[in-house]
Amino acid sequence: MKFRAERHEFADAAAWALRTVGTRVTLPALSGVRLEVSGDRLGLRSTDLEVASELSIPVQAERDGVALVPGRLLGDVVRSLPNAALSAEGDSERLRLQCGRARFDLRLMPADDFPAAPVIADDAAAAVMKAEEFARMVTQVVRAASTDDARPVLTGVQLEATAGSLTAAATDSYRLARRIVPWEQGAEMTVLVPRRALDEARRSAEQLGSEVRLVLEPNQATFEFGDRRLVTRLIEGRFPDFRQLVPEGHERRLEADRAELIEVVRRVSVVGEGSGSTTPVNLHLHPDSIDVSAGSGEVGQADESLPGTLSGEELQIAFNPRYLTDGLEVAGGERVVLEFRDELKPAVIRPGEPPATDDRDTASDFLYLLMPVRI
Repeated sequence: MKFRAERHEFADAAAWALRTVGTRVTLPALSGVRLEVSGDRLGLRSTDLEVASELSIPVQAERDGVALVPGRLLGDVVRSLPNAALSAEGDSERLRLQCGRARFDLRLMPADDFPAAPVIADDAAAAVMKAEEFARMVTQVVRAASTDDARPVLTGVQLEATAGSLTAAATDSYRLARRIVPWEQGAEMTVLVPRRALDEARRSAEQLGSEVRLVLEPNQATFEFGDRRLVTRLIEGRFPDFRQLVPEGHERRLEADRAELIEVVRRVSVVGEGSGSTTPVNLHLHPDSIDVSAGSGEVGQADESLPGTLSGEELQIAFNPRYLTDGLEVAGGERVVLEFRDELKPAVIRPGEPPATDDRDTASDFLYLLMPVRI
């Protein structure tokens, strides 16, 4: 292969591809980035067998070819390149890069060992979403997914596409997050996507903006951002029927300033951070105020009050402070609503008002369910 490229375009493309390079792999080829020159495009691919990324950039090509470059080495080289035009020439064993007065001679890996690119079916369920809307959906839901590989189905996010909507849901058995967004393609499919893959897709959506094309298939999900693509394998197994967990009603409804409640919970809960375990934070709900407290006589205690409006009888209930602040953070908006039945039943967190957007979002399309802690 032989080509010339803009330094910033090549460096940006390489950095994006490096995010899915395998780090702990049994197949050495997975630790590399595959470069392929075809016509006037340079394609880059990487995979760790869970998530695969591919993209292409325009180049001035003189000779087509393929090279598999060690990922760590490519990353180190790209970060050190001077601000000048880049030229590259390689054979089956080495790739020579020149950028300004800097020259690099890189030993290559066998390109034939690299896995074939995932194939996307022409009739796969697909829809286009705004990048901002997609990133917000993932941010709101993915925190509730488990990080414990002992139960693989809980480490994923279920995406359920129906005729008019896409529902994203995640749970680690202590909390549940669910978000519904419009899905106008009419395609129907339910898949379980790994948490890490959705996080990578969210980062790309935030970085690249514009639109995301989401393609759902029985064995994989694809996220396309113009000339960039992320493909992830799916998690096998049956996701819990989360709709049975959502209460049909509530006896108490609390409304408060979201940012203030987050700040108070964080400040009060610091007394438990040094105890080796997560100390619950207690909420004592009054008609026009919320008393927040945490700690014990052995470690230390803290309490603080803030304004709040309660509909229904007073209640004292306790939560894991990190799970509580996670839900409050992703709810969005200036106000937040918490719905309760009693001190032993799960609480539901919802935005206090519709988001200030011009699309069809509503305040009811997101909820975060949280199990209380017995005290």
